[in-house]
Amino acid sequence: MERRRALAYARVGVAYPVATVVAAAGLARLLGWDPGLAVLALSMGSAATLAGLLLSETGGMRPPEADRGREQQRGVLGLGGGGGGGSNGDVPNVARSRQARLRAFSLGLFVLTVALVLVLGGAVPGL
Repeated sequence: MERRRALAYARVGVAYPVATVVAAAGLARLLGWDPGLAVLALSMGSAATLAGLLLSETGGMRPPEADRGREQQRGVLGLGGGGGGGSNGDVPNVARSRQARLRAFSLGLFVLTVALVLVLGGAVPGL
């Protein structure tokens, strides 16, 4: 099972970002744009995605009391599950799995594009 998980993360975190960068650079080249600018735009997009994921996972670093008050309000209004148990227990697992794939893809894309921006921008001497 661990091997399958590692292969999945390698596919999502390495292969998909490489294919995305190659496709974006190729499309930029076909359109007559600078491929370095396309890579830079991908880098900024992946950084924004990572920041958004961090913000959504941490809740903006709210104290636990804020969440407890929100759950009480939702329970009074009939919108909440009463404490997060019961039928709502399966939903976070699916959401975490999607977030994990998006986080792996965004992190792989960010690392790859930052390295390419440094190389294409001439910041790394000798390459």
